[in-house]
Amino acid sequence: MEMLISPDWLRRKVESDPDVDTDAGPSIKLLEAIGMFLPAELIPVEENKVVRVVEAFGVLARQLRRQKQWTIEELAKRARVDAEDLRQIERDPHYRPRPRVVHQLSAVYGVPERPLMKLSGATITTDHDFEEKAMRFAAKSDDMSKLSREEQQALNEYVKYLIEKAT
Repeated sequence: MEMLISPDWLRRKVESDPDVDTDAGPSIKLLEAIGMFLPAELIPVEENKVVRVVEAFGVLARQLRRQKQWTIEELAKRARVDAEDLRQIERDPHYRPRPRVVHQLSAVYGVPERPLMKLSGATITTDHDFEEKAMRFAAKSDDMSKLSREEQQALNEYVKYLIEKAT
């Protein structure tokens, strides 16, 4: 798994975002020393591909919420995240949630964190099967208030795939 962030981006984010917990985890210098970050010029980001995978993340988050019949506000409370983050995840495929939000959703939904990080755009993947299944899942979605039998089946199969992928 490769991070989509550079040390410079992380420094700017820590300095500019008051919600970032800067004293959690190892220091940036330690992460740099162990090669945690790729140089920005080596990050092979194909924006269209990332957007399509992130769109599947939004569909997954919305359908899991709908399956449990929760409002965005209920999910926000259960996950201890901002409701606006959830709205952005569900509606904007260009939106990249913070890793903490993805972690909290992983815990609430019982879906492994690693594949959710890939879906959210926080990490990149070269697994073409993963990308294809994500896009196929997103294409089967509809935005009805209750999940249809086909949507329920697609959701269950996709969550099972994500769980298998994490092991």
